[in-house]
Amino acid sequence: MLSPWHALRPLPVSPRSRAPDPPQPATAPRWHRKPETPRRRSPTRRTPRPSTSGATVTRRVGHFTWLREIRKLQKSTDLLLRKAPFSRVAAEAFLVHLFEDAYLLSLHAGRVTLFPKDVQLARRIRGIQEGLG
Repeated sequence: MLSPWHALRPLPVSPRSRAPDPPQPATAPRWHRKPETPRRRSPTRRTPRPSTSGATVTRRVGHFTWLREIRKLQKSTDLLLRKAPFSRVAAEAFLVHLFEDAYLLSLHAGRVTLFPKDVQLARRIRGIQEGLG
């Protein structure tokens, strides 16, 4: 299999069998290099201003805040999600799944219209574990 670059390299030819190169027309395509994008300059450094107060305050950078957060969350039993949005999402998922099953039952009965008996049958088939209660 030839690579796309095989046309760029001349093939090895013996000196005897080589014919003279024909003159190239003036409109022969030439390989141009892409212009380089200008490099980003580093931001100018500002000289630190002397503070007005005499005492210098060094700030501590929290290196292991992630580790503290993990330990805190593992110790707690608080809910990380709010109750109302979570219950809305759960109720929507339950109803969508129930209506999907009920619609499949109506198609099985040869109907396109969804009847209450399809929803009731879907809940009965699911049983207590899948949301009868």
